[in-house]
This record gives sequence, structure tokens and C-alpha cells, in this order.
Amino acid sequence: MKHFYLITALLLTLFTTQSFAAQKIKNCGGKSKSEVQKSLNFLHNNIEKIMNNINDLTNGEKRRLRRKVKNVNIKCMDHKPVCKNHPDRGGVERHVFNSAVVICYNRIRNKFGNNAFCKLTDVILHEIGHAASVHKERGHNNGPNNDRVYRLGLAAEDRCDAKGKDRSIKKNTTK
Repeated sequence: MKHFYLITALLLTLFTTQSFAAQKIKNCGGKSKSEVQKSLNFLHNNIEKIMNNINDLTNGEKRRLRRKVKNVNIKCMDHKPVCKNHPDRGGVERHVFNSAVVICYNRIRNKFGNNAFCKLTDVILHEIGHAASVHKERGHNNGPNNDRVYRLGLAAEDRCDAKGKDRSIKKNTTK
């Protein structure tokens, strides 16, 4: 019985501290951290309009997206195998309890040049969509297709571009 209480206390601590922890941006240098924060701010301010462009999102998916946009952690990980070993990857949702999104920040910067800010916003929201358990189609990893996760990221990129926010982004120098 003593172990039951200890395990329960540990699980409650994990879940409650995760729910109320401040959003963190890790492994991003000062300038790149600022770019990621600006992208997150854009998403915070535009998530409702972005979600309205995806007409088949469920109410549960919308609720989880709103929560994840506000509290998911972002990690710039170009130096790790998750980015280095996958040349076409912009990011990946990966962490215990879906609490973090990994982005291949410099790859996005280098590949998209003057259009990198809105692509960064696309990738971040796409990966947040995974973390929020938005439904994805079979064959999702075969490239852009018509599933909700891809459409969510593309809707963010389109809104970003329509607002005139697209531009180049600063290089991440943190390793």
C-alpha cells in the first residue's frame, strides 16, 4: 500500500508540474530563441483563425491544440541524429508526455532563406499538431498530403505569409 501512495504522488507531481510549467525554448541561441518566440507568439495570437481553416478538426483536437500552443517546449536540435540523420525533416514531436517539439532550425533557415520565418511557424504548428494528437492519415510520413496535421501547418504558413511576416531568420549558433 505504501508503494501505491508513492507511485500516485509521483504521477500527480509529474502531471501537475507538466501542466503548469512555463513554456521553454531550449538549445536555441539568443537570436534563434527570439525567432522561435516570435513564431510562438504569432501562433498564440492566430491559433483560432488557423484552426478555422481546417474544417474537420474535432473539438477535442482544437482544445488540445490551444493548450499545446501555450505550453509545449521547443528544442532546436540540428546537431542531434533526429535532424542530422534525416535530411528532409523539419522537426519531430518527441518527448515524454508529448511535452516537447524538436525542430531542425538551421535546416529550415538554410532551405527556405527569405521565406524561413513562415516555414518555421508551419513546422512548429505541424509538430504541435502531432503532440496534440491531431489525426493523421495513413502514409503521413510520405510527404505533404491532405491530412489534418499537414493542413494545420500549411494554414499557419499561409496566414503568416498573408500577414506579411515572412522573412529570413537568424542562424542558431548553439550546439
